[in-house]
Amino acid sequence: METNKKVSIVIPVYKAEDTITRCVESLEKNTYKNLQIILVEDCSGDQTINVCKELANTYDNVLCIENDRNHGVSYTRNHGLDYADGTKRRCIYLMFVDSDDYVEVDYVETMISAISCADDKNVMPICGYVNHDEKKNGRTDIFLPSNESEYLKKSIQIMPELYENRMLQIIWNKIFRLDVIKQNHIRFKEEMFIGEDFRFLLEYMKAAKISGFLFVNKVLCHYMRDNENSLMSRLLETKIQDSLDNFEIMYELMGKSLDEIQKLLREEKEKQLEYYAYTIMHDTNMTMKEKKEKIMQLPSENVKDIYIGQKCLYKKEKLYLCIKKVLKKK
Repeated sequence: METNKKVSIVIPVYKAEDTITRCVESLEKNTYKNLQIILVEDCSGDQTINVCKELANTYDNVLCIENDRNHGVSYTRNHGLDYADGTKRRCIYLMFVDSDDYVEVDYVETMISAISCADDKNVMPICGYVNHDEKKNGRTDIFLPSNESEYLKKSIQIMPELYENRMLQIIWNKIFRLDVIKQNHIRFKEEMFIGEDFRFLLEYMKAAKISGFLFVNKVLCHYMRDNENSLMSRLLETKIQDSLDNFEIMYELMGKSLDEIQKLLREEKEKQLEYYAYTIMHDTNMTMKEKKEKIMQLPSENVKDIYIGQKCLYKKEKLYLCIKKVLKKK
């Protein structure tokens, strides 16, 4: 494996004074050393910027950039992209990590090895990760691309399955060619609130002519999940269109016909509405009356059935938890 290929890693940082050091140190401990780590601080208003500056002073390969004001994660990542890499030691690859996450010591080396192993510029490596849900008693879920051999090539037609398994729509379990991003002016859509990572990935795949994936069946990233329900339930339903636009691009990449795409998008819209209804029903900050009003506003002919179905599911879940609690006491 070549070690002279520089890798830039962009980390958007917001209110991460307690986690950014762990994140950066996990990268500094990596076996692959030719790294440029770009911290972009998004005006957190706490001690985060001071921690970032201290890390930049401690490590020669860490660059600390400040936004002029709070812009959000897409702008912040784009700002980081502008600095990858402007030095004489030209960067070849790009990766993304979030400020509250951390990685295994062979994270970068394994992904670089996967590219060498694939020997194909049109194949994208995907690695496994652990989802740590700290707000649910430290629950952890392990996500792997496959249960088969460590390196496994798969066709682009597997994208819907990867999406369902939460492997496709994220960016920190992948590695990107920086020249493709720069030459095609690929950026994160700052007007999007949901699916901006997925849109960036799809536009990259289209520009890079990605025709398949190389599964790296190994956990290399640790994702610290926050409680998304309250955020999800507050998002305008019109944002569903952003998600549907992503799926349209995905189906086009798969070579689906126009009729097939329209049918699949109708099905996906119903799934999205079901998901929104589920997150609303489980939002602890809303009363049942507010939940009903919110769900009944969803743009679907079947909205009444969606509400009844989600209400029944919610009651069943509550009953199950009560029974489980009683049995535990015995």
